[in-house]
Amino acid sequence: MMKDVLHMKRRRFLLSVVALLWVLGAGLPTGATEPPSIRVAEAPLQEGGPGAVVVVRENGLLDWTQNFIECEGMAVAPAGKSGAQAKALARRGAIMDLQRNLLEFLKGVQLDARTIMDDFMAEDRVRTEVSGVIKNVELLGGEWDGEAYTIRGRIRLASIRPIVAPLITPEKKASTPKPKKTLGKFTGLVIDVRHLPLVPAMSFRVLDQNGQAVYGMEFVDQASYLQSGLCAYYHNLNYAKGEVHVAPNPIVTKAVKLSGNNVDIVIPNSAAAKVRGSSYNFRKECKVIVVSK
Repeated sequence: MMKDVLHMKRRRFLLSVVALLWVLGAGLPTGATEPPSIRVAEAPLQEGGPGAVVVVRENGLLDWTQNFIECEGMAVAPAGKSGAQAKALARRGAIMDLQRNLLEFLKGVQLDARTIMDDFMAEDRVRTEVSGVIKNVELLGGEWDGEAYTIRGRIRLASIRPIVAPLITPEKKASTPKPKKTLGKFTGLVIDVRHLPLVPAMSFRVLDQNGQAVYGMEFVDQASYLQSGLCAYYHNLNYAKGEVHVAPNPIVTKAVKLSGNNVDIVIPNSAAAKVRGSSYNFRKECKVIVVSK
């Protein structure tokens, strides 16, 4: 039974290597124990956080609040190897399996209402830049049980945003009526979408009830987007209201419905008017929080 298990593990590892090399474009040096570009995290970050929005799949998780993708990799040593050499080779294989799982997870990440990351993976630029991100995975620690090595690692969405930013075409600004007078100085926008099946994405649009754009890539400064993303995601509304990113006077509203494959958000016209009439243009700095379940 144990031999059968080990055989299945080795077969899984070999298949993962083939898939990964297609993206990374080259194998590892014969004598290397791990890719030299991999960075080891000093300590694992605390999971979740106050009201974190986390998407869990079979091969890993995406924390939209702390902005990282985390997966696990596993491999056994080649037959006939033992001791320190077996451990080193198994660890090397586990890292490659981890990279493969991170790549597979990343392919399914929603970019906007129309596309996912996999839609652009055939482009040379995207594949090359994604390769660099995957090679620089942060390792969170591993375990060797004498036969198999298991390791966890993560990549940051901050390293993905420069890759996807050119792929996300901002919508043209619609000609919408502007308030004749300032409606107040608002410091951010908090949208409650907990009652709706929102799909978190790297980019989305906020619309009013007439279908006119209120917020999206066309309203933000690119440097702010690359640093923090289009919004912060939480599922704790009370926490979101006082979050420093939008404090001290955010507009708090409840979404009316979703649009665009449950990625785009429709808010009441009254809230949209406050956004447009604010004397402080918080949209430029991406001071928006989406409260999701």
